[in-house]
Amino acid sequence: MKHSFIKNIEKMINPIEVGTIHFMQSFTNSIPPTLQSKLITNGAKKNPYMGFVVEPYSFFLCYELVDLEKAQQLIPDNYKLIKAKIFNEDIPKYYCIQGCFNVHTSAFWGTRSEFYIIAESKDTGLLSWVIVDYDTNTVSYDQKRGLSSGNTSSCVLTTSFDGNVIIDIQNQKSSRELILESDITQGIQKTLDSRLWIEGNLSVTYGKDLSSNKGEAFSVTFNPEEFEKALYIPLSETKIERNTWFPGLFKDSPDQLVCFPFAQHFLSDSPGHYSTIQDEHALINRLENIDFSTFSNYSSSSIKKSFQLGQLFSFILIILLLVLLILK
Repeated sequence: MKHSFIKNIEKMINPIEVGTIHFMQSFTNSIPPTLQSKLITNGAKKNPYMGFVVEPYSFFLCYELVDLEKAQQLIPDNYKLIKAKIFNEDIPKYYCIQGCFNVHTSAFWGTRSEFYIIAESKDTGLLSWVIVDYDTNTVSYDQKRGLSSGNTSSCVLTTSFDGNVIIDIQNQKSSRELILESDITQGIQKTLDSRLWIEGNLSVTYGKDLSSNKGEAFSVTFNPEEFEKALYIPLSETKIERNTWFPGLFKDSPDQLVCFPFAQHFLSDSPGHYSTIQDEHALINRLENIDFSTFSNYSSSSIKKSFQLGQLFSFILIILLLVLLILK
């Protein structure tokens, strides 16, 4: 069946299991991120993949970089800046991209705003999306922070009855804000550049700070047709009230605005697992030969270990504090 991949990805996502992970995350704060990383990496050996669904109306602001030196400092040393095109007919430029999307996955459920710099891996030659930082209202994981809770005071991505995408994502701690409204009824469907949107999703990594300069890339498996076309949104139909991310790094106005008015389905590497898909031919071959019956659904087992250690550490801390109070 044409849509069997989509159905199998959705079946991998268990809301109860996701809820369990969300509940347990708050008890893992006392566990050092390095120890969490070891536990989660070990868990990935059993559950190397998870279902990942980006819901309709994901929205991407594509800005031309102006401070290339600063941009290079934000990405791992084994990556270099590269010019890219957003749509097939565009002139290549150095880009950073801010993506906003609602998502449900095998591990978390919520809204994210991710800031990427487009670069090329010196090791593989693949165009890559480098996640420099992100804001979210849900559970997330990276090597620096470990398993952490949301960091936003406002996290809205929705649509209105009259065809507007409404975004209001604010992180007060870091003074980051992205607030806009865009009339997507005026969008025009255009062909996307395949190297950016298809090859780029075969090589996704974290920025220098979040990855401790390791730059280990992971891949996602998907139907390339989901990145064949998207809506080009005229800037004149978009009111950006505020965008305070990385002042001076990019031009004041986006070069391109992109919206996907449909869901996108991915088989994603679990944290700690790194697939290697080198080109679109290999991607299609993998897509056509996936046997979902061989996969164990992503579980919270590694999170449970962190949860149990967190409880133990908290208990020890309470005992130490009581002893100190008694001795006082």
